[in-house]
Amino acid sequence: MQKKLFIFVLVILVLTLGACSTKDDSIVAENHKSEPTEQTNEAIENDEIEDESDMEDVIEAPNPPENTQSLITYTPGMFAGIFYDENETAIEEELSKLPPLKEEEHEDEVKKYWAKLISLFAEDYPDPNEVVENWKKEDFGNPDIGDPRYEFKENYNVEIILDASGSMAEVIDGKSMMDWAKESIKTFSSNLPKEANVALRVYGHKGTGSDSDKKLSCASSELLYEMQAFEEAKINDALNQFQPSGWTPIAESLIQAKNDFAKFNGDKNTNIIYLVSDGVETCDGDPVKEAKELAESSVTPILNVIGFNVDSEGQKELKKIAEAADGTYQTVRNVEQLQAEFDRSQEMATKWLEWKVNAESQNIDTVLKREETIFEYKNEFAEKSSLEIRNLDNAVLFLYKNDQISSEQRAMFKTLRHARYDLTNQAENEMYNDLLKLAQESYKEIEKEINEKYKHGS
Repeated sequence: MQKKLFIFVLVILVLTLGACSTKDDSIVAENHKSEPTEQTNEAIENDEIEDESDMEDVIEAPNPPENTQSLITYTPGMFAGIFYDENETAIEEELSKLPPLKEEEHEDEVKKYWAKLISLFAEDYPDPNEVVENWKKEDFGNPDIGDPRYEFKENYNVEIILDASGSMAEVIDGKSMMDWAKESIKTFSSNLPKEANVALRVYGHKGTGSDSDKKLSCASSELLYEMQAFEEAKINDALNQFQPSGWTPIAESLIQAKNDFAKFNGDKNTNIIYLVSDGVETCDGDPVKEAKELAESSVTPILNVIGFNVDSEGQKELKKIAEAADGTYQTVRNVEQLQAEFDRSQEMATKWLEWKVNAESQNIDTVLKREETIFEYKNEFAEKSSLEIRNLDNAVLFLYKNDQISSEQRAMFKTLRHARYDLTNQAENEMYNDLLKLAQESYKEIEKEINEKYKHGS
């Protein structure tokens, strides 16, 4: 009995010592773990630097506009013109990619984050220079304009250069962008005076968007309806010859347009070109250079560039093309806006035949029409500002609910949001008042003042 008791006590002693040994080892290991080596510290610091660097890359964005000039020249965001509620999934998927702000990150970091949000939601605010260019179209034939391109001449010629790349197959309101464009071209051409001429050139209508077809597609710029009076059957036949297909050779099409107008020198012809595109040059050409050379040629055309449902990158390039030719640029989102741009030329063509008003009545009529476009400009500006602010409010709320920003940081965003609204409101009123003043002046005075204050790059 004593022997069994001795063995039992010995076993208990051994187990107890073993447990103590294990516990001691754990303490040693834990102590060792809590005292990292110099090498471990360095690795942790490097990880933090990499995390900060990654965050900088993700939220990198240009500085937000601080005045009217920088507001209208700022590149529109990828969600410009888009209602948050109608595109919630796509927008919040993009917002979820932004790294959470740390609790200790305050004003400087919040401002960088805000700059990123502005780069996503900034609207494409209308440029007052475009208002003045549209006045020229509406006042076509007035010698006060001082631009020989807008003088009455013996002939009136319009060429439409239409993007037929694959992306024009995108559907808007139940029809492809291509079908809408074709419909607008038919309407526009049929409403021109019978004495006017019209031509249609298409590009990117051969091959596909694949790399293997790039050479074929980039060489496809074709005059399908030569410069002549409107004939419905012929123009319908031309429009039925192509569907959205391949790449986007804008530069090549501008080169070819110069040949299309070879018989129509600018000294005796009012030459107008509409370049309609839904994206950027993809065929390695230089459309800005070609637009400048076209403008400086004997053709001396009025180049109107229309961005049809185009993204911010496309808007930026298309605007440069228009500026290089001293032309105009407009972004259109639907068929009504596209048709409105074509209608401007149709109205110019009508005036070409009907310019019979005396100078006094014309001046009164001119001022009234200018004021009407100024009100439209102000309303468009206000609508864009309202949409932008609503989208930014929704974005900040999502970031807060998604634990990407704290309540304190959300309050900072609200302060920045109020400053943004004050800027757009101030810019709207400033340009509205400036344009009202300019409406009473001659074109020479208008262009001098508008260029000094609002011209791009000044």
